[in-house]
Amino acid sequence: MAASATRPEEAIALAGAARFFGDLLVVELDAHRLEALQGPEAAALLGPLGLTAPEGTGEGVLDELGAQFHAALLRPDGGGAPPIASLWTEGRYEGAIAGRIRTLAESAALEFDKALTRGAPVDHLGSILHLWAASVERAPWVADEIAEQHLTWIDPCLVQMAAVDGFYGEVAGVVSQLAREIRGTRIQAEQG
Repeated sequence: MAASATRPEEAIALAGAARFFGDLLVVELDAHRLEALQGPEAAALLGPLGLTAPEGTGEGVLDELGAQFHAALLRPDGGGAPPIASLWTEGRYEGAIAGRIRTLAESAALEFDKALTRGAPVDHLGSILHLWAASVERAPWVADEIAEQHLTWIDPCLVQMAAVDGFYGEVAGVVSQLAREIRGTRIQAEQG
């Protein structure tokens, strides 16, 4: 798919989605986040994507969502790996891609915020989505490199995640669609 210049308002909307789904990928839902996800604002975002928030509240629901998060993102079934680029491309943590992503963030004067990504590695899919979103307006060259080069490894990872029944399996399908849209964007061409 050939990428074309993306209108600023489209890129900003994609950046909001990237932050939202980046959050879902780096930390499991707690009672407060689940309540927000079940609210009307989140429903307005999720509905058009074909995704609904998990129903119910309480420990049982949170325990089930925690088990799904664990199976989809921490200890995937079927011999896969968590959604960390170095694991998928090099078979180890802290590979070359992690270094490159750190360099990209530094070049844009974007500090990698471990609190924002709940301690996830810099090359975790959720972290990469956050970096792409932060760089859309501030550092379009970074957004473009991430779109072109640092989301190419995720398809088998998302297929593995989609095999998990429930909410996180459904999230994988939406993230796959979002990543395709991001890979089809070019911010730099629009601004320069």
